[in-house]
Amino acid sequence: MSADPNIDEIVHRHGKAIVSMDIGQIMTDLMPEAMTKLQQAAGGGAAVQIHSYELLGHTRDGEDEVYDVKYIGPQSFTVRARWRRFGSEWKIADADIIARD
Repeated sequence: MSADPNIDEIVHRHGKAIVSMDIGQIMTDLMPEAMTKLQQAAGGGAAVQIHSYELLGHTRDGEDEVYDVKYIGPQSFTVRARWRRFGSEWKIADADIIARD
């Protein structure tokens, strides 16, 4: 559990947005640099089919909350997302695909 319990809910909201392809919510959660980085790592922005997600782990790094989330589909992968507060909102400041199944 993080120091801010709301971030756990926000991470789950984001996972559900990925599964349901809620582009508006996904775009709201991602800072532009993180979005570009993930699009390039995923193959140029092509839609990836995701059936579910699983929260694998959480750590705190300074003021950032770092979550490992596995997205499950025909081509499953795990993302390490660095969530950071921007004003009153939590956003993904950086993200990397750290594993592929």
